[in-house]
Amino acid sequence: MKKFLLMVAVVIMTAVSAEAQKIEVVDSNGHGIPLVSVLAEDGNLIGTTDLNGIVDNVKGAKKVALTHVAYKPQLVTVAALANGRVTMEDNDYDLDEIVVKPKPYVYVETLYRVYVYRNDSLCYFMSGIMPNAYNVQKKKLEHGSYYQARAEYCANWGASITWGARAERYGAGKVVTKSLENSEQQMKEKYFVTTTVNSPSHSTYSNPQGIVGQITRTNGQVRMTIDAGKAQIYANEANGENRKLKLRQEKDYEYQFILVWEENEEHTTSAENFIMDSNHWEYNDKKSHVKFFIENYATDHYYMDQEEWKARKKAIKEEYGSSMTLEQVAEYERKHNVPELSPVTIQAIGKLKSQW
Repeated sequence: MKKFLLMVAVVIMTAVSAEAQKIEVVDSNGHGIPLVSVLAEDGNLIGTTDLNGIVDNVKGAKKVALTHVAYKPQLVTVAALANGRVTMEDNDYDLDEIVVKPKPYVYVETLYRVYVYRNDSLCYFMSGIMPNAYNVQKKKLEHGSYYQARAEYCANWGASITWGARAERYGAGKVVTKSLENSEQQMKEKYFVTTTVNSPSHSTYSNPQGIVGQITRTNGQVRMTIDAGKAQIYANEANGENRKLKLRQEKDYEYQFILVWEENEEHTTSAENFIMDSNHWEYNDKKSHVKFFIENYATDHYYMDQEEWKARKKAIKEEYGSSMTLEQVAEYERKHNVPELSPVTIQAIGKLKSQW
């Protein structure tokens, strides 16, 4: 009998322990926050929250660091969480409202950060600034040169440099110029996605297999999160694109993004009210499972003409030369009130070996 009771106790303790490994991350309105990076105290990536704000297993970590482009980083003790739930605070990052002027360019200067993880260990970090100008008349985005801080990476994972540079080229510094209406129409036509308005502050995107994204409205900001990989894979299957489908399945491909913009009367997103975004890719390459995170923050935001655009690019080049240092980036972040990196992330970056 004692042996039986002992076995029951072990089973119950194991069940409780397993339950404690699950955490749910929500905002101040109780909505789940997708794509929160959950890090161990040593900076290793445990996982990211799903569209409901849940990560199923924190892998035995006693404390976890939570980071997200639109919220303040947090270090929490897992066992102290009530029902495994934690509320993240807004990072209070915003831009001054730009005044409409009869000038052809909307200038958006961005600070970007690129992270590469291999088998959940940070092995590459890049940060810097990017000048962008959206030509309203031609509906075309023009870029200046990238100004980047020195790359930090693990020497024995040199392949990450190639992928990190590629991620920077294709993702860092980009500014969304499509209207929300056009984006939703494209999702509907290309990816079979429909929109459901649940409340004035919350809408969801779905395809025939379930929810693939959400929009929340809070403090004058609109925040869209899309599981684009899930939508793309369903579209491949529905359209009979077997080659793309097989390749994505073999690579264990995932792609999600977060877009944040300032709410306006037209309920649209464009260069004029872009605030920040974050993109997340992951897949298997020849060496391991690799994950990329790219964050962009708008730091300057105003109208200008062509001569002012040329002058701004020249001024940045004179200030930073061909590149920035990590110290210059930190100074730039302080000057523009960019949300700080979490201490756990800073610690992980500090462990990397610079090869420049």
